[in-house]
Amino acid sequence: MRARVVVYNPELKAVLLIHRLKNERDYWVIPGGGTKNWETPIETAIREINEELKIKLVPEKLKRLIEIDDEVFFLTQTGQTKAPRISGEEKERSSTKNIYEPAWVGLKDLTTINLMPPEIAKQLLESIK
Repeated sequence: MRARVVVYNPELKAVLLIHRLKNERDYWVIPGGGTKNWETPIETAIREINEELKIKLVPEKLKRLIEIDDEVFFLTQTGQTKAPRISGEEKERSSTKNIYEPAWVGLKDLTTINLMPPEIAKQLLESIK
């Protein structure tokens, strides 16, 4: 099981994604990661966002959006406008051939980028609007 968090900024009308450039592939992902044996999906979401982006979340501010295959997606809102820097394991794995770059992506652009999994863009737009 994996948990991911859509961090939405209503002022920017944008979500915080991670731009990935790996093995000459160019794609975007929603921050998150794998569940440890003892964790619930919401605990995983909170831990992963803190590890990857140093954003502290609380369960009360996370809304469960959808589940696709073995991934649970949560939604939270923020007033933060500056994209955080990558940290944790992702920072350690980063190299010129394996890039992790957090960035705000406008809702209007979600269907034009290579967002993974592909079916998530449309569902995000429906859930956020």
